[in-house]
Amino acid sequence: MVFQYEKNNDGHYVCTVCASVKKNQNTMHYHMKKHEGKMTYECKDCDKKFYQKYALDDHIKMTHSTDKIIEIKCPFDECDLTFVKKEHCRVHIARTHAKNHIEKIIKKKADSNVHSCLRCTRDFNSYPAILYHVMDHVKDDPLYKEKLKVI
Repeated sequence: MVFQYEKNNDGHYVCTVCASVKKNQNTMHYHMKKHEGKMTYECKDCDKKFYQKYALDDHIKMTHSTDKIIEIKCPFDECDLTFVKKEHCRVHIARTHAKNHIEKIIKKKADSNVHSCLRCTRDFNSYPAILYHVMDHVKDDPLYKEKLKVI
């Protein structure tokens, strides 16, 4: 199916089905694929299907690969959690260990799912996306700098 992309006055893409707003066309493309219900990426080993190639690649790596999976340990001494992806570790730290610090630099726009970074004024359409982003700002803070070198 060929998707029709509509933009709002801010130049962002608006879903013609549910009016969800996305900043990038590729993000809107995958959003609209969910409405279509067609999962184009299929695992050859178990027939599981995915909307995006990266999700299929992650599935193959985690489920079918014989390569050793390298786990990333949370760098905080009091935490024993491990993660297979760096971005998951970053979001965990933002939600758990740096929560009080990052809440001061994130503002949710009224009547919207958009979150703004108060340090650089960038907007994000999901909370995990802004958490991942603000960790770049937190890494410069002397309180976290040493711990966050690895992520």
